[in-house]
Amino acid sequence: MKIFILSFFVLAQAFAVPEADFEVLWPSAIVPHMESGKQASFTNAQGMNLNFYSFTKPENKKTLIILPGRSEAAIKYAELIYDFKDLGFNIFIIDHQSQGFSDRKLKNSQKGYVLNFNDYVRDLTQWIDEEVKPQAKGHEFFLIAHSMGGTIGTLYMAQNPSFFKRAVLSAPMLEIETKPYSERVARWYSSLLVKIGKATSYAPGRGGYNAEEDTFEANEVTHSPVRFEASKAQLLAQPEIIVAGATSRWVYTSLKATQYIDQKASLIQTPVLMFQAGIDTYVKPSRQIKFCDNHPQCTRLEFGNAFHEILMETDTVRTAALTAIKEFFRR
Repeated sequence: MKIFILSFFVLAQAFAVPEADFEVLWPSAIVPHMESGKQASFTNAQGMNLNFYSFTKPENKKTLIILPGRSEAAIKYAELIYDFKDLGFNIFIIDHQSQGFSDRKLKNSQKGYVLNFNDYVRDLTQWIDEEVKPQAKGHEFFLIAHSMGGTIGTLYMAQNPSFFKRAVLSAPMLEIETKPYSERVARWYSSLLVKIGKATSYAPGRGGYNAEEDTFEANEVTHSPVRFEASKAQLLAQPEIIVAGATSRWVYTSLKATQYIDQKASLIQTPVLMFQAGIDTYVKPSRQIKFCDNHPQCTRLEFGNAFHEILMETDTVRTAALTAIKEFFRR
């Protein structure tokens, strides 16, 4: 395993949108490019219609799959998709069930819910087999997965060890931060809440979205004001995509899914580039480290000054991250 620590570090020849140009490029180029993609849906095994987007060109010979994190809509990744538009990839990105424009399980659409974490993996498998592969014949497949998407991607790769040529896991949710409880207590407590009929209630300390409290100063996901405000503006413009606090059921099944996930690393043959956020209040680093220790082809990059959303951070962090991805995918 190779380890690098990145704080104030920028590689040359980056292809990222700079913050200085962001407010101009976001409405004039980034959003229009996102809207130019094909929006479609498929029906999963539970009868839910799941939304996804594709950006394809006949001349492309590679396919990139992007998996968002918990609560994130696919449209939040408009800038990342724009960054990759000229690099020869067909790009596919999904709204996980009960997120984005996909169907919700609960009447209260803001509640983060899934019956079983493996449902996400089953959805991903069906989506790739039925929707992505038919449009990518003869292609090599690449993955970028953030946070919860990293968990889903890891479990998929354990079942399909060599499907992806290369995979990037950005702040993967391999060990959830469960303060003020230990992970063991949180697993027991969430199990108890499910058993006593509180499965669809917000987990302790969680609740609905409050725009007035959602301020840049209070946020713990990015140090970039322009990227934070763009993401918030999407929620305010399309409130149907808002997912707020997690339910007790989501916490319980997610803690079960991640308990031994680092041990899946030995099953995966895909080379992995893992990004760690030095200031991460959502996931813990220890299981990420164990994962890379157990994986023969894992390179771990630590961004010491980054919050959880590395791919939506300031230029200093984001440029280094995207350049590292570009070089990794070229190998």
